[in-house]
Amino acid sequence: MRSLPAAALVLTLALGGFLTWQQLDQPVRSVRVQGSLSEAEQQAVRQAVEPFLVHGLLSLDLDALTENILALSWPREVRLRRAWPDGLVISVDRESLVATWGADGYLTSAGKIVHLPDSAPELPALQASISSPRQAMEAYQMLQKELDASGLKIRLLQESPLGEWRLSLKGGLTLALGNDFLAERTRRFLTVYHEVLQQEQEGDLYVDARYGNGVAVSRTTALLALKAASSMKLDDENRAYGVRH
Repeated sequence: MRSLPAAALVLTLALGGFLTWQQLDQPVRSVRVQGSLSEAEQQAVRQAVEPFLVHGLLSLDLDALTENILALSWPREVRLRRAWPDGLVISVDRESLVATWGADGYLTSAGKIVHLPDSAPELPALQASISSPRQAMEAYQMLQKELDASGLKIRLLQESPLGEWRLSLKGGLTLALGNDFLAERTRRFLTVYHEVLQQEQEGDLYVDARYGNGVAVSRTTALLALKAASSMKLDDENRAYGVRH
């Protein structure tokens, strides 16, 4: 019969633990989102949390909730903390964005694609037909590093279906680099830029650095005029020979 008091004690402790759990496992009534986030980003975090609020504060699966917030793509780190008696504190560090990608994406410095619930500040645009986002970001970082000492900033970096790279600077100058020796060709351009082009109005300058020993410089307005004139001449010749488009 000595086992009865021991059993009663175990039962009492178990019941006490259950009642304590129930008392502490209160519905979550307060969710506080911390971090340098926009209103839209805070709202996106709250929406990611909402399906989990059917559980009490103690019953919350914090690991699963963290993964659900990280799935938004733009959070870099998420920290969760229970705030008794009925609160949840969520701290979010967002990814640092370097460039835009495609119609509505952004790239981090590691080439990770991020989608935001709202727009970001103006950033350089990257477009690639062949390279992966990571490869495009590596090309951008390498080229921008070459240009930094001259105070030049890339506005747009494009890769053609043939794998040839072309960049546009914030001043308006366009630089064709081809598909190899990108750093070497950029340095060759910079030599010409500092010796000749720096005093020019950059707005419609087109520089072709795909040559082996130099660069070709032209005005995009002149190129457009030449293209238009060539097109008109071809149309005249076609009409003369009765060719229809």
